[in-house]
Amino acid sequence: MTAYSDAGAATAELAIAMPLLLLIVMFAIQAGVFMHATHVAQSAATRSANAAAGYQSSAAVGRDAGEQTLAAIGNGVLKDPSVSVARTATEVRTEITGTAATVVPGVRWTVRATVVRPVERFVPDGATP
Repeated sequence: MTAYSDAGAATAELAIAMPLLLLIVMFAIQAGVFMHATHVAQSAATRSANAAAGYQSSAAVGRDAGEQTLAAIGNGVLKDPSVSVARTATEVRTEITGTAATVVPGVRWTVRATVVRPVERFVPDGATP
């Protein structure tokens, strides 16, 4: 009987395993980029809502604050961001949407952050808030 040689088996295994390992590493990096983009959007939404909720403020002030925050800290990580601010007599709702930067080709993960704050306003004694 002759023994079979395993010569060359490692090359075939490596040819199969390496692309899979590289894909796993790239998705891990993509997940990190997505989490960072989510934090950037949440920060911009918070700052936008705080600005719009100020006493005698407006939705436009909040929108400007959100856009300035995205320009300062979101450059590159959050693609095509949009800032939406709605202000009523009692609350402000801010929503930031965009797409996380792409590491893995063909992957588009949408980022969304929403913040709701009460509006700062004067309520006279005896009035219902």
